[in-house]
Amino acid sequence: MCQAQSILETLLSYEQQSSLINKKIIYQAIEGSIRCGEITFIVFSCLATKRGQEELIVDFFKTLFFDGGLKVLSHNVKRVNQIVDRLEQYGLAIKILPILVDTEPRRTWGWEVAQDELTLDCEIMLEQARESDLLNNYWQPKLWSQLESGYQGKFNFEYALNLTKMNGKHSILVSQQLHHLKSFADRYYFPFGLNEAAIRQVAAYAFEGLVLESLMPNAILLQSEYPASEKDSLYQWLRNKKQPLPIIHPFIN
Repeated sequence: MCQAQSILETLLSYEQQSSLINKKIIYQAIEGSIRCGEITFIVFSCLATKRGQEELIVDFFKTLFFDGGLKVLSHNVKRVNQIVDRLEQYGLAIKILPILVDTEPRRTWGWEVAQDELTLDCEIMLEQARESDLLNNYWQPKLWSQLESGYQGKFNFEYALNLTKMNGKHSILVSQQLHHLKSFADRYYFPFGLNEAAIRQVAAYAFEGLVLESLMPNAILLQSEYPASEKDSLYQWLRNKKQPLPIIHPFIN
């Protein structure tokens, strides 16, 4: 059995949403990773905020992906460590990029806090992660603004936002996100209002998918958000239609 197929089967052994995966795209990403000698996985860890306030909880391990309550680290983190343990036999360097989207409070939610202040808070969280002994060296947390700054394409978030507002075909995506955001309305502060936040969220995800296509075409997203079927589709509609974002779903929601 070839190396790429073995890696694919290892990843699929953790898959919890088999109806959503695109094996061909994941296989191509693995082949590209083998050529580079390194396989990269992305996870998004949503920022935690003080209830009903424009204030972040400045604690990396309270962001949603990592927060395990009294257990310190979540089951999701432990699952990623298991996957890495399995993949190390194939001789590739392995990189896990947890991304904190420091632009989300202003860009999507509508906060008036200065972006520099939000980014500084998130930089402090990255330092917490690096200085902690809770994460192995293959965990390499990043800020979204750092990644986005390397994007040299002709489109930006405002372009995606205008398309979302003008194009009625995205109304289903907006409706889905509006329904989703309602479940967070008692915890997160949305001064733009839920409907505007839903529109902006659809645009933000699409732009993120475009940036990842440009900068990290072989990276594989470890989807931890729910509902996965809705979240997966948000990354795709600005990307090359033949190259949707490679996504697996190794976590049980």
